Amino acid sequence: MFQGVSDFFAESNQNGFGFFVVSVLFYLFVFFLIQFFQHKKRFYLFYALYALVTGMTLMKYVEGVFFTDFFNEASGRLFTRWFHYPAQWMASILFTFFIAEIMDFKKDYPKFVKFVKWGYWGIAPLYFSLWGVFLFNPRSYLIDYCEVFLLLPMNLIAFVWGFILVIKQNRIIKWYILLGMTSLFISYIIISLYSIKAKTANSETLYIFYVGVLLESLMFALAIGLEQKMVYVQKAHVQRKYIGQLEENQSIKESINKALSDELVQTKAEIVGLSTEAQKERSEKLAIKVENKISQLRLEALRSQMNPHFIFNALNSIKSYFIENNQEKAIYYLGRFSKLIRGILESSRKDLITLDEELNIIKMYVEIESDRFKNGMEYTLAMDKDIPAHIILVPSLLLQPFVENSIWHGLSTRAGKKKLTIKVEGKDPSDPLKIIISDNGIGRQASRAKNIQNPLKGQSLGLSIIKDRLDFFSKKYQGDFNFAIHDLVDEKSGKPLGTEVVIHMPKLMPEPDPPEKNF
Repeated sequence: MFQGVSDFFAESNQNGFGFFVVSVLFYLFVFFLIQFFQHKKRFYLFYALYALVTGMTLMKYVEGVFFTDFFNEASGRLFTRWFHYPAQWMASILFTFFIAEIMDFKKDYPKFVKFVKWGYWGIAPLYFSLWGVFLFNPRSYLIDYCEVFLLLPMNLIAFVWGFILVIKQNRIIKWYILLGMTSLFISYIIISLYSIKAKTANSETLYIFYVGVLLESLMFALAIGLEQKMVYVQKAHVQRKYIGQLEENQSIKESINKALSDELVQTKAEIVGLSTEAQKERSEKLAIKVENKISQLRLEALRSQMNPHFIFNALNSIKSYFIENNQEKAIYYLGRFSKLIRGILESSRKDLITLDEELNIIKMYVEIESDRFKNGMEYTLAMDKDIPAHIILVPSLLLQPFVENSIWHGLSTRAGKKKLTIKVEGKDPSDPLKIIISDNGIGRQASRAKNIQNPLKGQSLGLSIIKDRLDFFSKKYQGDFNFAIHDLVDEKSGKPLGTEVVIHMPKLMPEPDPPEKNF
């Protein structure tokens, strides 16, 4: 029985086994090339091309099939002479690049990737020059010496080094990659020993390479399939978390609107109950209370409008990370976005928050927007050291619409370095609080011109909402809450240099706790 199996494999070039291996390699080429165009992952392309080159190299050994006559003719022999040596170099570099790409060596082991690139491309000029010599003089063995003393050692170093790095990786697919590399390496070793013993290459032992290639293809295909499954599962997990966050935000918005509606109905009922003249004094007091309540409810309503507006823009800033199939980056930015949303929701339940809290929310928002510009935006905060930012109270989410306008209307279409600066002044206790938001964007005039050219661009409600809010705060706290917007222009050339927003407000401090009563 063993002899029968041995004879079968020894005649693999004639009995169809070799043709089967070549067919599998061409099928893998077509399949993974389609996967590359669908998913845009480079390891699909590297392995597809590796399978193609390997399959075309083995075709000349297969007998009794439709392409056998071609390789027995002069044109086939000429093709083999032209293709053989470049195929050796291409198979080596494609195999190594596939391992480096699927195991993400560029991120974890950049030295290996640099060594492979410089190594193979460094050999290429000499290798292909000697190949050209061989084409003009087939009796020249210089290309063979180059393979033995340059390409083969390079392959061995890259293989062993890559094998060790794969072992170090903490990924499930590494076991399939290791098994595939091992089967291919063992087949090379066995064939080399046979060739040394026989002092020449023997096509009858080529079945060993066929078996090695089949095992390697099976293991690598399983590794690629598992990698694709893990990416899909992770993507689905991220999408579920994203949808859950949106549903939670919608639920919060509906609960706030319902609470506002219930309080308005309750207040109207109290007013209707005050119908007699005897209750006039009480009615006047209650009317004042109702007016304050309505002002407060209007303020809450404005804030509830601003929250979805803010959340929508923040989601637009990071939505691209959820469609890039980059699982680590998607999870990282989802965590940052969740932290920002939590800060917004906590602040939206309060009239006033500390200056520190307001600036922290702006910092998180700017970081997310900066990622949209691929970290092309420089953010600077300058604040007087004597300002007690952890104590001073400011209207919640006051600065965000101004920062949003600076980014979306001033900086987003500006070429080159984008700068956003926030200055906080007013260190003396008697001085009002002054907050300056400036940018080096295209300016308001150019921004208005772009909006006119783009009729589908929605108009932001941020500034009108902030104006109404500041009016309410001016009445409620009997202070001057206001803002002004200035265009920054070069005095000599008249060229716009950006926009500056100056906000003035009194310094609000928390009310002291009432003294404890002693009984």
